Order: sequence, then C-alpha cells, then structure tokens
Amino acid sequence: MKWGLLNLVLLAITTAGCSQGNTPEAVAERFMQAYYVQIDQGQALEFTGALARERLQQELRAVAPLRRSGSVAEARPEVRYTLSRTQPEGRQVLLYYDLTITPRHVPPMLKKVLIITEQLGQQWKVINFTEADSTR
Repeated sequence: MKWGLLNLVLLAITTAGCSQGNTPEAVAERFMQAYYVQIDQGQALEFTGALARERLQQELRAVAPLRRSGSVAEARPEVRYTLSRTQPEGRQVLLYYDLTITPRHVPPMLKKVLIITEQLGQQWKVINFTEADSTR
C-alpha cells in the first residue's frame, strides 16, 4: 500500500512538472537556450513549428559543413538574455527578449528578439522568431 501511494505522489509531481514546462514562456526559454546560447539549431528544432521550423531546417542545411569541421564550438560567444515583455495576441503569445552577444575580441552586440508561440495540438511551440539590432 505504501508503494502504491508513493508511486501516485511521484506521478502527480512528474505530471505537474511536465505541465509547467508546456507554457509559452517555458518553450521560448528552451528555444532561446538551444538556439542562441548553445547555437544548436537541431535541438532548437524540437521546440518549433510552422515558419520557425522551416527556417531552422534551412539553417541546418547551410551550416552542415561547419558543424562537421567542429568550428562552431570553438567560436561560441558568450550570450545573455532577459525576457522584457510577454504579450498575449489571440491564440498566440509574443515574448520579447533583450539579447547580448559577446564574441571574443569584439564589442558586444545588442539585439531585440521577438519569439511568437502558439499551441499546436497539445504543445506550445515557437512558430516564428525575429531579431533586430538594438541600441538599448
């Protein structure tokens, strides 16, 4: 009986944790980590649908030779970002980020990133994203 109750409690905790991860903010956060921080379009692809997915598939084809040579990991810059605003828009949720990219031996680059999320089936996905230079 104790084990049945323990399993039930563990299942409830696991389910609660998974449902918290299926939010616009959570999927945008995982996308930002994979795409901008890790520079891993393949991993970022897991969190996308629609136009964002098409864009990443094109990028993956374009960077395949670089990935084979291993030069991406060596050139990885320091990346920091903060969520500045969340805006519901009908079925979509827009998330605005301030992004700072600091390559080696180069001044930091400031960007504004817009992530557009939508629930596709049962999962929130990044359906589009844009970035623009920022002067902050």
